[in-house]
Amino acid sequence: MAAAELRLSLPEDRARDAVAGALTEQGFDVDASSAALAASRDADGAAAAAIDIHLSEVPEGTLAVFASAGDDADAQEAARLIGARLAQQGLLAFAAPAAGALPPIPAAPLTAGSAAPALSGYPGASATALADRPVAPGSAQTPRTNVLAIVALVLGVIVPVAGIVTGAVALSQIKRTGEKGRGLALGGIVAGGVLTLFLTTVVIGALLLSAFTAAGRSADPYAPPEEGGVSVAPDEQAPFDPSALVVGACLDDLPGGFVTSDNIVDCAVPHSYEAFGGFDVPGSAYPGDDAIEVAALDGCEAAYTGYVGVSYQDSRLDYYYVGPTEQTWAVGDREIFCLLYDPEVEQTTGSLAGSGL
Repeated sequence: MAAAELRLSLPEDRARDAVAGALTEQGFDVDASSAALAASRDADGAAAAAIDIHLSEVPEGTLAVFASAGDDADAQEAARLIGARLAQQGLLAFAAPAAGALPPIPAAPLTAGSAAPALSGYPGASATALADRPVAPGSAQTPRTNVLAIVALVLGVIVPVAGIVTGAVALSQIKRTGEKGRGLALGGIVAGGVLTLFLTTVVIGALLLSAFTAAGRSADPYAPPEEGGVSVAPDEQAPFDPSALVVGACLDDLPGGFVTSDNIVDCAVPHSYEAFGGFDVPGSAYPGDDAIEVAALDGCEAAYTGYVGVSYQDSRLDYYYVGPTEQTWAVGDREIFCLLYDPEVEQTTGSLAGSGL
């Protein structure tokens, strides 16, 4: 089977359409239903010349191989005619015969009795010249750069997610059209992916930091412990105005740990604490934090049963105390007050005196 070749600067699907169109212009009947193009042209009183054109992708575009089961001149003449037409259209990269250079083919019909069509503008170069010489600059279409690939690279830096999407679309178009710009599209996808990962990490880190900060601020440094009562703060015993607090008084929350008359509320409204005992610590010198704590626990538990109606051990309520620190002792603070609260609720309404809880 004799063959001749043409090389087109087009992707395979567009090259197939271009070759089929050129064959039709030259009077061939074209059958494109199979993988290869089947072309034939009847001559006056002679059998039709049947030629198969096989197309395949090559680095520079598409290779078109013209093959004839009969006379090899049929395939070579068809390749010459189609090559000339494609060269006029600027679609031919270069042409070469399958084996050896083609000799100059005279302008003769494919079969006896038919005249070869005149080719306007064709310089008359032989297939050998087409095979050995590239097309003159400007005569072949240089693949342009895909616009979306450029946009993808820009968006990959400015709007990362949009860069990823645009880059994927550009790659699809480049594969279909044969345009340049694959590297630009990939650059947009990579830049978008890296920036998206970075921004996601920053946002998650900021949210975690905010959550930890909020949790730290919401913790009440003066909240009573799970077991027993202690001072408002182990090393910062809250001072208070003795005239503002009496047994049976109810208090709102103590965010600063300092008891003043502003903290006293009516027990009939929701409140946090209720004073159930108070006493002075004897002595002239400050006895120390541990001694203050011991005195507070002993004095508050002694007053607990008489005020609540049950012993501290049998009660579900709890307490803590406010008392003097070394700094407030120096200015005459000696009084410890015991504050009752219900650990099962945030606030209590009404007095807990005699509740038996």
